[in-house]
Amino acid sequence: MPADMEHVDLVVHFHGGAATAEREFAAAGMQAVLVTVSIPGLSSAYERPFSDPALFGAILEKTLAELRQRGRVPATAEWGRVCVSSFSAGFGAVRAILKVPAYFARIDALYLADTLYAGYVAADGQRRVDPEDVRDFCRYAQEAAAGCKLLLVTHSYVEPGRYAGTHETADALIACAGAQRRAVDEPGPAGMHVISRVEQGGFQVWGCAGQTGEAHLAHVRNMRYWYERLPVTRRP
Repeated sequence: MPADMEHVDLVVHFHGGAATAEREFAAAGMQAVLVTVSIPGLSSAYERPFSDPALFGAILEKTLAELRQRGRVPATAEWGRVCVSSFSAGFGAVRAILKVPAYFARIDALYLADTLYAGYVAADGQRRVDPEDVRDFCRYAQEAAAGCKLLLVTHSYVEPGRYAGTHETADALIACAGAQRRAVDEPGPAGMHVISRVEQGGFQVWGCAGQTGEAHLAHVRNMRYWYERLPVTRRP
């Protein structure tokens, strides 16, 4: 990273293994900083620690301080664009982070890679995504659709059964944003097959065929395809 950069872009990624995230980040040609957080367990393993409203801010502060100390950036450097990505259970951290107004405002772009699950509630004799579980993601989707943020969502069609899958939570975000899905037949990266799309302002959704574990893992193994769309500096 050039030592004369006064504003440094940052991507914080939750879940999926540091090596995989680093590989995909590098392949996307980003000239930015990547921080990965990987905690064994389900979404609660992420949500519990990040329910401390100081934790995410501490990560940003300590990372920047370390870069300054090592001479990787000027002593006066500050964060430029801050982006957050998550895979699978990593949404638990993102859900906790978005509850903090200062973090919600600070995050310029959010990339959900087959992540974001939710509970069900009964409504009109049917089970629906619990609105409390997706409340702040919906707010973010609305701001993205209005052009104020960037929200990239990719999802499979895996059916968890006891709780809402990523395709159902994507539908909830789409409804909140007042957007519409359209059926498509497009090739995705590494054999992934895109069968639905949403594009409204900065809100974009890719529905990718597949109901297996391998289909789920394809979303983290091919993040470079969507990382390239994040608003961060690229290598020349």
